Amino acid sequence: MKRVTRLFAILVMGIVVSVPLARSEDSSLPDTGAVREAGKFFDRGNKFVESGSLSRAKLEYEKAIKIYPKYLDALYNLAIACERLGQKGEAIDDYKRYLAIKENDPDVWTQLGFLYDDVGSKDEARHAYEKALEIDPKFGRAQHNLGVLLKEQGDLKGAETHLTTFVKLEEAAGRQDGDAYYSLGILYLQELRDKDAKTTLQKALDIDPSDPYFNNAMGDTYLFEKRPDLAIVCYQKALEKDAKYAPPYSGLGDAYAQMKDRDKAVASYHKALELRPDYALVYYKLGLLFEDSNAAEAIKQFEKYMESGKNPEYRDEVAAKIEALKLTLKH
Repeated sequence: MKRVTRLFAILVMGIVVSVPLARSEDSSLPDTGAVREAGKFFDRGNKFVESGSLSRAKLEYEKAIKIYPKYLDALYNLAIACERLGQKGEAIDDYKRYLAIKENDPDVWTQLGFLYDDVGSKDEARHAYEKALEIDPKFGRAQHNLGVLLKEQGDLKGAETHLTTFVKLEEAAGRQDGDAYYSLGILYLQELRDKDAKTTLQKALDIDPSDPYFNNAMGDTYLFEKRPDLAIVCYQKALEKDAKYAPPYSGLGDAYAQMKDRDKAVASYHKALELRPDYALVYYKLGLLFEDSNAAEAIKQFEKYMESGKNPEYRDEVAAKIEALKLTLKH
C-alpha cells in the first residue's frame, strides 16, 4: 500500500514528482552576519538540488548548519538530500535535530515517521505519526500513514478510523486524492467488504483511470468475487501503464487459475517472479497450483517460499504440505 510524504512528493513505491527547496520557517531569523553567511551556503545548496547534484547540496547545507546550528530550513533540506542519497540514518538524525529545536512541527514528525517506517522501525514510526496528530489532528498525511501502518500490524479497526478520517479531510479540502480512496479500498478488501472496496476503489479510478495500483486493486476485488474475466481486464490496464509492476502478473495468474487455465497461470506467475525474484507469495501460489498434479514441482515452489522468509502467515501450512507431498513421493 502507498504511503505519502511531502519530502519528495513520492509514493512508497518511490516515484519522484518534485523536490521542494527552502521552507519559510526561518523568515524571522535574526539579521546577523553569521546568519547571512549561512544563508549563502543554504542558497548554494538549493541551486545544487536544482541541478541534480545532491551530494554537493548536502555539503552546502552542512556548511550552513555549522555556521548557524538552528537553521531549520537547512536541517530540513539536509534531510531531504540525505534520504535521496539513500542515507536514511543520517536523514533521521537531521529530523531529530530539527525537532530538538522546534518540537511542534507535525510535518517533520510525519517525515520522521515515514523514514522510521521505511527502515522497519515500526514502533518509532507509530510514535512519530501519533506525535504529529497530537499537534494537529487534521494533519492528513499522518492520518493516512498511521492508518497504513496499523493495517499492516493487523489493527484493522484502528486503520479504518485513520484512513476514513484522511478521506474526509481530503474531501473537505476539495482535493481529488485517488490515494486516499485507494488506501481505504484496500483496507475494505482485506476486511472482505468487497462492495465497499469496489465503490471506494472506483472513486480512485474516476480520478485516474490509468493508475496501475488502482487498477490492480480493482482486479483483486473482481477476483474476490470470482469474476476472473473482469479481473483480467483490470490487471491488463495496470500493465499497460507499468509493464514492470509485478502484482498484476500475480493477479493474472490467480485469474487464470480460477479459469482452470494452468498454462497461462504458470506463465503469469513466472513473469511476476522475473520482475520480482523475491516475490514469496507467488512461490506459494505456484506450489498450490502444482499440489495435485506434480508433487516434486510443488515441493520445489513451496521450499522457495520457505527460503524467502516472507509472508510468514503461510509457513505452518506450507511446512505441513511439504511433508505430506514428500510422503506421496515415497509411495
